[in-house]
Amino acid sequence: MNNIFAYGSISNIPLYNCSAHTPEEWSERDGVRRPLYGIADMIYGIVFNILYVPILSVLFEKDNIKMSCYKIMIFLATVDMLALWVNSIITGFLAFQGAVYCTYPNLIYIAGMAGLGFWCSSCVIAMSLVLNRVLDLTKPELGSFLFEGNRTYFMLSFSIIYGMYFVIFTPPIAFSSKYHTWFFDPLIFVNRTEEYANIPHGFNNILVVSVTCLLYVSFCFVLGQKFKQASDGASSKSNKMSTQIFLQSALICAINQIASIIYVIMNFIDVPFWLIIVGHSMWQFGHGAPALIYLCLNRTIRNGLLRKLGLKKQKVGSAINRDSNSAAFTKTN
Repeated sequence: MNNIFAYGSISNIPLYNCSAHTPEEWSERDGVRRPLYGIADMIYGIVFNILYVPILSVLFEKDNIKMSCYKIMIFLATVDMLALWVNSIITGFLAFQGAVYCTYPNLIYIAGMAGLGFWCSSCVIAMSLVLNRVLDLTKPELGSFLFEGNRTYFMLSFSIIYGMYFVIFTPPIAFSSKYHTWFFDPLIFVNRTEEYANIPHGFNNILVVSVTCLLYVSFCFVLGQKFKQASDGASSKSNKMSTQIFLQSALICAINQIASIIYVIMNFIDVPFWLIIVGHSMWQFGHGAPALIYLCLNRTIRNGLLRKLGLKKQKVGSAINRDSNSAAFTKTN
């Protein structure tokens, strides 16, 4: 974004100048229409955005939003919904049109800034969530000091600042229908890929995501130790919950790590088309998978939705309150 202010407009930025051809000529020269991919992407983005709406309605319930972990989950779900607009809905439209960067330079430049910011911000939010859960189990006093009440929003402000850094000060990603993904190189000039390199993004993908995965492993280990200390009568239930938490952690870690590694690699070396599609799909699924995790593995959210649909009655004594402590562990993205 800083280059927009420096040069006055997107079209005046030297490395993003598309004046050599008309938008139609750029599409004809470098684009590939992918209607099936495009429709599939748009449907994916719309469906998962719709799925998030009732989930958020449960997270916003008074008994849930009091808890710091649910506040983080709400923020993360919101970022995921916005990210899906870039990597699925807008991507689908561009793929359907067979567009490249110079077909819609303003749209793609702005969407590229946003998509990059949402991805990097979500990585930090995910780290905040698992840190919140680990501290709750191991250092509750420190956890309360960092996340109690409105302090959660203060902690989340760091993820906003972090994401805005990438939006303002680093090169955006740019879509190419030829490869059906977003590269830092808009593919305008030949042999100038290195000039578009985004080192902070590589740092984020390798270090931040890896640290988050290590925190997940620590979280599972600590949780397992807590379950071992539980009474025999509760051991079966605890083991079941531990397995669910581990599966969620492993799934999200695997998705984010695969997407992170592939995106770093494919921006510097040529990789097969199928690997690019895998990387892009993992980026999409990294923002959409939490909706499925909430619905399938988070008992509090699932029961809340069933109650809203009239398929489950509210138990006396508030089932939400009884479930909240255990269910709070189950969001791991």
